[in-house]
Amino acid sequence: MANKRDYYEVLGVGRTASDDEIKKAFRKLARRYHPDVNPGDKAAETKFKEVAEAHEVLSDKKKREAYDRFGHAATEGGPGGFPGGFPGGGQPFEFRFDGDGAGFESFEDLFSGLFGGGGRRRGRGRSPFGTAIAEDGEDILTEMEIEFMEALRGVSRILTLESSTGRETVMVKVPAGIADGQKIRLAGKGHPGRAGGEPGDLYIKVQVKPHPVLSRDGQNLAMELPVTVGEAMNGASVDVPTPWGAVKMKLPPGVKTGQSLRLRGMGAPVPGKDEKGDLHVKLRIVLPESPTDEAKAAAQAIEKAYRGNVRGGLTF
Repeated sequence: MANKRDYYEVLGVGRTASDDEIKKAFRKLARRYHPDVNPGDKAAETKFKEVAEAHEVLSDKKKREAYDRFGHAATEGGPGGFPGGFPGGGQPFEFRFDGDGAGFESFEDLFSGLFGGGGRRRGRGRSPFGTAIAEDGEDILTEMEIEFMEALRGVSRILTLESSTGRETVMVKVPAGIADGQKIRLAGKGHPGRAGGEPGDLYIKVQVKPHPVLSRDGQNLAMELPVTVGEAMNGASVDVPTPWGAVKMKLPPGVKTGQSLRLRGMGAPVPGKDEKGDLHVKLRIVLPESPTDEAKAAAQAIEKAYRGNVRGGLTF
């Protein structure tokens, strides 16, 4: 007992710390020293057990009062102490099992849910004093499919959640500019916690359907725009449809198929910000489907304007 550290010192809190401060300090240290984070590290495992022991005492009002009065002497069952002492006072940690046969067999099982490993067990762990140990609820991951334009402009959807406590309807607001594969978090809408633990969160993975015209790269959009031979040769001001309405775009004379022009601020919104990416317009020169004799004659005239063989630079 002489080498046992003060429980408040172990958690790094003052003796007047609130229950919430003790809980937060415990969670922070438990994450740092958890065996899953420090595999094979005996020193970390020892600190992890020390942190759990300190939290077990200081998170319980009666045990904390006794510890404040008698210190670690309470672990020996002395005046004001508890029969058998506190956990760690020369006795191994043990857990009782509920009637369904499920329970915690080790520190790894006890905190597996806290660190995302393996999920939480159905039973509730209990300390040597028979008190239930707070256990956060599991997160829920589900998926939602939306249209391309809904992803750009934002949309609200009603989602029905099924749980052991019944059915709940929630409104999900999809922010404008969300990308395929991104997740929306609804805090506290996951599985309920146990013994005072916090509920988990609901994560909704968004799947965006492809668009027949538009494609996306980050916050930038791209599309292909057909133009006529005359518009390409002589230049023109053409209407370009965008997700935010049609805009005028000036084609310089002599543009070519495959050439891209940029419309600034006509791309996808940046979620939560008043800004957008750009729209890249790739030009494609189209020929008349049924050219007239005049058009054919004009094409022959155009042929005479070429200088040399346009395919002369191709070699293998």
